[in-house]
Parts: sequence; C-alpha cells; structure tokens
Amino acid sequence: MTAEKRRFSRIIFNVRARLTVGETVCTVERIVNLSVGGCQLEIDTHLQPGEPCKFTIFLPRMGPGVDVFGEIVRAGKGETSLKFTRVDPENLFHLQNIIRYNAEDPDLIEEEIKVHPGLV
Repeated sequence: MTAEKRRFSRIIFNVRARLTVGETVCTVERIVNLSVGGCQLEIDTHLQPGEPCKFTIFLPRMGPGVDVFGEIVRAGKGETSLKFTRVDPENLFHLQNIIRYNAEDPDLIEEEIKVHPGLV
C-alpha cells in the first residue's frame, strides 16, 4: 500500500476558475479537487510540469475571486495538477475558508491549517 504524501485534505469544489500559464489562459469549468496546497483541474490544454502559473477561483458575490500562484505538477489525459507556491494573506484566508466550509471534517482542516498555516 502506498503512503499518503498529501499534507492537506481535498474537497470537491464545483466552481469555475481560470488558469494562466505564460500567455496561455485556460477556462476551468470544474475544479476536480482543491486543497490549501494545490488542486486538480479538468483541462485539455497541453501544459508542461514545472511551469509557473496563476490560478483564479471565481466566487459569486466576492468580487474578482481568489488568486493563487503555483506550478504545474502533472498534466495529461484531460487533467492538470497544481502545487500552490505563493498566495497573499487575504487570498490565503479566503482559500482556507473555502476548504473549511466545504470539508466533510472541518475539525481536521482546522488542525491542518494550525500545523501548516502557509502553503508548505
């Protein structure tokens, strides 16, 4: 059995988003899963692992959305995985709240945030 490498729990978060990699802008219809440390997206665009990116989660009633910077970890077969590497404090607060309020076990999320208050 493979040991779990993930530091953060994932949630299913079915909202629109945008992924910007260099000059390429991808509209994301659905976030497959989301955590404080990264996400998996349904994207058909061919992207290379290691490429830096900007990821924006659109939230109705919240203005421009939540912006997070990261890098492509895996890409292929219609899905792309991101590792978040940088986020400003206000966006981190919103990202953490998205995870808290949509998690099956909010107490577990609270514990994860206490142990890893940033992205690493």
